Amino acid sequence: MIIYSATAVISPKQLADLFDDSGIKRPTADINRIKRMINNANLLYTAWDNDMLVGVARGFSDEAYCCYLSDLAVKKDYQKQGIGRKLIKKIHRDLGSTVSLVLAAAPSAVGYYPKIGFEQIDSGFKRPRKY
Repeated sequence: MIIYSATAVISPKQLADLFDDSGIKRPTADINRIKRMINNANLLYTAWDNDMLVGVARGFSDEAYCCYLSDLAVKKDYQKQGIGRKLIKKIHRDLGSTVSLVLAAAPSAVGYYPKIGFEQIDSGFKRPRKY
C-alpha cells in the first residue's frame, strides 16, 4: 500500500535517485543543488512503499492565490498507478480551491496533465536555465 505524506523528511540522495529512476531530467549529479531544491520548496509531498520513496510533488505557493508545481516524479515501476494524480490532488485539497496550480510540463508529459484536470495554456513564458 502506498502511503502519502506532506511532512516526511527526505534526503538529497533519495530525491536524486527518484528523479533518475522516474525519467525526469534534473541536476542529480549536483547533490548540493538537490539539497537546496528540498530546503527551499515550501511544498514537498511524498509517496512511499514501506520505506522506499516512490513519488514526489514539489512546489512553491503563497497559499492564497497560486502554486507552482516544479516537480512531479514517480519511479518507473510505480507509474500508471495514479500516484502522481493523488499527490497533486492532495496538494490542491490542502491549498484549497481558491489557489491555482500551474506548471511547466516536460515535452514527454504534455499529454498527461489534461487527463488529470489541467487546462493547457498558451500564455506562459520562461527564461531557460543552464543545467
